[in-house]
Amino acid sequence: MSLLKGIVNLLTGNGQKVIGTKDNDQITVDGDVNIAKLKAGDDTLNVSGNADFISAGSGNDTVNVQGNAGHVYLGKGDDELNIGGDLKKVFAGSGDDTINVDGNLGKAFLGKGDDELNVAGSAGIIFAGCGDDKVKVDGNSGLVSLGFGDDELDIGGNSKIVFAGPGDDSVKIGGDSGKAFLGSGDDTLCVDGNSGFVSAGSGNDTVNIQGNSGIAFLGSGDDCIEVGGSSKLIFAGSGNDTVVVDQNAKFTSLGSGNDQLYVGGDAGKVTSWKGDNQVMVEGNLKSAWFALGSNDLYVGGDSTGIIRTGAKDDLVWIEGNANKIFAGLGNDKVYVAGSANYVDMGFGNNEASIGTLNKVFKSWAGNDKVVIGTNDGCVSTGAGKDQVYIGNNNGNVDLGLGNDTLTLGSFENGSYANGGLGYDVLNIVGDADNFSIKSKWGYQYITDLTSNATMKTKNFQEINFIDDATDNLISDFDLSFTKDLKALSCGCTGDVITL
Repeated sequence: MSLLKGIVNLLTGNGQKVIGTKDNDQITVDGDVNIAKLKAGDDTLNVSGNADFISAGSGNDTVNVQGNAGHVYLGKGDDELNIGGDLKKVFAGSGDDTINVDGNLGKAFLGKGDDELNVAGSAGIIFAGCGDDKVKVDGNSGLVSLGFGDDELDIGGNSKIVFAGPGDDSVKIGGDSGKAFLGSGDDTLCVDGNSGFVSAGSGNDTVNIQGNSGIAFLGSGDDCIEVGGSSKLIFAGSGNDTVVVDQNAKFTSLGSGNDQLYVGGDAGKVTSWKGDNQVMVEGNLKSAWFALGSNDLYVGGDSTGIIRTGAKDDLVWIEGNANKIFAGLGNDKVYVAGSANYVDMGFGNNEASIGTLNKVFKSWAGNDKVVIGTNDGCVSTGAGKDQVYIGNNNGNVDLGLGNDTLTLGSFENGSYANGGLGYDVLNIVGDADNFSIKSKWGYQYITDLTSNATMKTKNFQEINFIDDATDNLISDFDLSFTKDLKALSCGCTGDVITL
């Protein structure tokens, strides 16, 4: 075994063991080295072959290994390590260190300081430690923990686990991401492939997933998440959050805060706790529940399941059919272009426009305005000064308490209308000569002499036949929010970590 001390230059064959001095050493090994200890000083070590063990010691050292390396300890100082092949393990120590690995990396512990790590192949485990670190892995990565500081991580392949830690971190994953924990700070996560699990933590975070997303927790802060594919579960948490899903979204919880949600495909369940939310679903919606706040909801698909809104003024616009709508408290506006099975407008001065009512429409106290194209069910408007227009009445109407007005374009045989308590007016479109009215036992039986259809009525102080009627009772719906939601994007800009 050769033991070399205080060497300035070594140009002979393979070295078994190299020990430097306290001075600034320059050591060259033309071959392999088993052990190299550089001690103190600003040293340079060049190895043309492989190295099993290197300890750089204190000082600003430079280590170049053209082949593979086993264990490397850089120690104190601002060090530079260049490995031409694979590196099994490196401990960077304190100082601002730079590590370049042309092959694969097993484990890296960067320690204190603003460190930079570049790996051309894949990496197993990386612990970045304290400092503002930059980590780049061209291949796949196993476990990466960035620690404290404003860090940047760039991984070109797939990532198994990332812990970003405290600080404003930037993470980009070129392939698929298994699990990502962003920690505290204003973080950015960009995934070119699919994502299994994301926990954004506290801070104003940006998450962009080009593929599909499994589970995402945004935590506290004003967060933005965009999914290019479909999402399974998104929990937005507290804060004013933006959620964009280009395809389908199975379950989305907006939490508290003034949130915006855009879904380009179908949505399963959407919930929110409190805040003024804007939601747009281009496809079908299974259910939506808004507990508190003023909410705007647009559904562009053919089928909507159950909608529940809260205690303030809500807007619901449905292009297709709806099963059940519960509008709750507040002055609410509901539009259903197709058919609706059950609509409960709740309390407030409400406005509703429905293409076809299949079963039940009801409102409670408030001055309501209601337009229904075809009524095949039961309409009950409750207390208040209500105005109701029905294009064709094939069911029952009860105007409840208050001075109400009911206008009918036509009616079917066996239909029924009750003005309730108050001074109520019934308007029927048509020439009076084409109708007959007979009174019996407190009811008025109105017969359309053209169609021979008879409607039973009660408690109307006026019955008028009019030339024309307008269904323009409802004020315009402000759908400008849909344009804003379509333009939403959570882009990946600035410093980015790539996995």
